[in-house]
Amino acid sequence: MRNLVDRMLGPNQLPIHSDVSIHEIMERVCGLVGAEAPPGIRIERDYDPSIPLLWGDADRLIQAMLNVVRNAVQALGQRGVITLRSRVQRQYTIGAKRHKLVARLDIVDDGPGIPPDQQEQIFYPMISGRPDGTGLGLSIAQNIVNQHGGLIECASRPGETVFTLLLPLGKPE
Repeated sequence: MRNLVDRMLGPNQLPIHSDVSIHEIMERVCGLVGAEAPPGIRIERDYDPSIPLLWGDADRLIQAMLNVVRNAVQALGQRGVITLRSRVQRQYTIGAKRHKLVARLDIVDDGPGIPPDQQEQIFYPMISGRPDGTGLGLSIAQNIVNQHGGLIECASRPGETVFTLLLPLGKPE
């Protein structure tokens, strides 16, 4: 029962932070999604190899990114392209805190886009654009990213949806 609740609402234990490679997390997500996605969906990688280690909970970050990428797969249907891109942002402010370095992780798909009237609500729990969706995936992803001092943003138009995860690099002071 606990596993079911954790999967639906997110785990309630404290995160286990350590130095993690964001690219190992992205590759793990690629492997998981690649195994379950239809053959017409292609996953491309565009990584910045200079990104330093991130202080975070690898399992939770995998879950957050997996939720976003799975949504992209579902939006594409049977064919399309998902690009996972990593970059470094310097002197970036998240909330009221300025960070020297932030990892910018973009998940880009070439699907139909999110309707404008739904874009403001997609991170709310129980809001889904799919009849069979639970509306929990993006809410859980946002919660995990927030636990890491980060932020998720979304920009969407027909033919391109970009979810951006911004995560501070280095250990918190």
